[in-house]
Amino acid sequence: MIDLSGIMTAIVTPLNPDRTVNEEQLEKLIEFQLANKVHSILALGGTGEYTALTVAERRRAVDLTVKCVNKRVPVVIGNLETGIGESTAFCQYCQQAGADAVLVMTPYYVHPSQQGLIDFYMALDQAVDIPLLVYNIPYRTCVNMTAETLEYLCGAMKHLVGIKECNNSPAQAIDMIRRVGDKINVLSGEEFLSVMLMALGAKGAVMASANLVPAAWVKMYDLVKAHQAQEALDIMADYTELIAAMFAETNPGPLKYGMELIGVPCGPTAIPLTPVSQPAAQRLEKAMKALNLI
Repeated sequence: MIDLSGIMTAIVTPLNPDRTVNEEQLEKLIEFQLANKVHSILALGGTGEYTALTVAERRRAVDLTVKCVNKRVPVVIGNLETGIGESTAFCQYCQQAGADAVLVMTPYYVHPSQQGLIDFYMALDQAVDIPLLVYNIPYRTCVNMTAETLEYLCGAMKHLVGIKECNNSPAQAIDMIRRVGDKINVLSGEEFLSVMLMALGAKGAVMASANLVPAAWVKMYDLVKAHQAQEALDIMADYTELIAAMFAETNPGPLKYGMELIGVPCGPTAIPLTPVSQPAAQRLEKAMKALNLI
């Protein structure tokens, strides 16, 4: 099974004003991440504005990311389709492009039952030949995969290698770690919970904020791995205001503004997201200055 331990940066997608991928900025962003020793890259997640891009641009982002990373770390691609047909087709494209795994979000809008989730992931598992991760983010989808369902899928699927757990309930994440943490990569997707969950057995974290402060997250992971969780929590405490400012408006608006401030510009956000507001920009700048990032 692919090892996705450590910090996986959910990278933003650098965009031109016409919502096409900016290849030069994407390469610079990836090199910045790898220079700061993140352990893997997630492209085209929610932070990567998957839903705002055309199918052609999504595929181009996959190709460019795989090419630029060039097998230096695992490349995971986000798949935010709600239909099994399109989800399968995109997974197959990612496989052909050379991605290492695909992070597949629970189907949204239709509000499937737990059995519906099982049917969806089982059908996908049988149709593709690439490692798969579940993306559970109920505050965006209104669909929550339970720990019991994940445990069932862990025993039934051939290609399941992990989950990005973005449930705001630490109890559910802990239950997932208890049930399947020794079998798949249970990864935290919530900044404020990640250090705690890694200390309790999560293999790592998928962090949007690692775009801006990758070295800090790698250090926190290294400390937890060295059984120095309190030191990691102390670092996290220093970054809480930065992270709160980053998510004060819909991600990745403030984050893309912050990337520009550190000299790794990633272009605008795409409609329907709007540019960061002045109050949010000022709050982010203040937090970044307090950490000597700018």
